[in-house]
Amino acid sequence: MPNQKRKILVAEDNPGLARVLSFKFKSSGFEPVTCGNGGEAWKSFCDTQVAAVVSDHEMPIMSGIELIERVREMDATLPCFLVTGRQLELSRDPRVIKLNIHTVFGKPFSPGTVVSAVADAINQQAPGQANPNGQANPNSQASPPAPIGSPPLSGAPSTGLPGAEA
Repeated sequence: MPNQKRKILVAEDNPGLARVLSFKFKSSGFEPVTCGNGGEAWKSFCDTQVAAVVSDHEMPIMSGIELIERVREMDATLPCFLVTGRQLELSRDPRVIKLNIHTVFGKPFSPGTVVSAVADAINQQAPGQANPNGQANPNSQASPPAPIGSPPLSGAPSTGLPGAEA
């Protein structure tokens, strides 16, 4: 989508944190779609084509893990990220690996770090990459190969902690 802003679904029940993430995504050229709970986020996901999902884990109506489980039923390759106060606990949760969650960010976190990780994940998707329904991913964009020594996006997700393994 060269001339369109890429939409990012931001699911966060803390209004202040949602505003900060939304501002940072906007200032980085993205169009955030902000939702205050998991149910609202699921509805927005179904109604809006997004390039990535950034979700709080503990939210009303539906947790971040539950939201991403539903997202994965529709799109197995969409970059998904969690922000949580329970980073250590979730870094050991097998569902994080099963759901291919790119990174679990512990609160407090740097909004710039989240936006950079989302942008990198979107840019690393192959052009025309198909989702499980065989449809091409229209959000995919061509990008140069990752530099040597860059961590791969497949396999175990990053915990966001330096030197920590999931």
